[in-house]
Amino acid sequence: MNLFVIGKPIKHSMSPTIHNFWLKKYSKPYIYTKKELDYQSLSNVIDEIKQKKIIGANVTIPYKKDVYDILENLHISARRSKAVNTIYRQGDTVYGANTDGIGYCEALKQETQLEIKDKNILILGSGGASYGILSELIERRAASITISNRTEEKSFELIKNFEKSTTVFKYMKWNKIIPVAETDLIINTTSFGMNEGETIKIEMKDLKDSTIYSDIIYKPKITPTMKIFKEKGFTTQNGLGMLINQAAEAFRLWFNINLTNQDIIEAKELCEKSY
Repeated sequence: MNLFVIGKPIKHSMSPTIHNFWLKKYSKPYIYTKKELDYQSLSNVIDEIKQKKIIGANVTIPYKKDVYDILENLHISARRSKAVNTIYRQGDTVYGANTDGIGYCEALKQETQLEIKDKNILILGSGGASYGILSELIERRAASITISNRTEEKSFELIKNFEKSTTVFKYMKWNKIIPVAETDLIINTTSFGMNEGETIKIEMKDLKDSTIYSDIIYKPKITPTMKIFKEKGFTTQNGLGMLINQAAEAFRLWFNINLTNQDIIEAKELCEKSY
């Protein structure tokens, strides 16, 4: 039996590097691979997990919300975020969970020491990853969250999904991203920046020196927008830490193993060698 990361495209994924390292370290006789597939094949993967032909799977762009719609049994993390990035089995039942939010917030704390409570946050994007991250930001009591997305309608869908929380929500137009001076953290949850020359136009003049620009993209290591923020003296973060920490939570769901800080560090060092 194997494990997979499924999505389209999938070539960029470092998940096999991370999971195969932990599988070997913990003497698990499985192989983790990439599987690029079309929407029509999603249910086949779920059936194979149900039939115990596959241990489990991670889900990446663009299928996180699609898998949420397909699965009947959902972990609270998936129900809150309406997106699934991890499929696992308990007994004969297949579940969907979302480890993006935990992975993101743990990486942020490890790498920048920023705590989410009472912070003002700007999120770029309204896709599956943003739902998972936003859910955890609310759980950790962010003060305010502003959403900006190329499609306005999707921004308001995202806000509506979480409108019952006590967090203050705002909307900002994509073609006029001007963060307020109180912004503590900017998170890019889009794929904008994976290709050379793709920059997000963000006005920086009002930002305080302590504002952090965080990108969930990990390939390239430094996105064009990250580079601009770094050159202006801001702290930046890429998505490698999030990838590893969300993978650690998925590993726990599959094998009931709580990975150590050393496991996280070793996986990160291994991935950084492959850049």
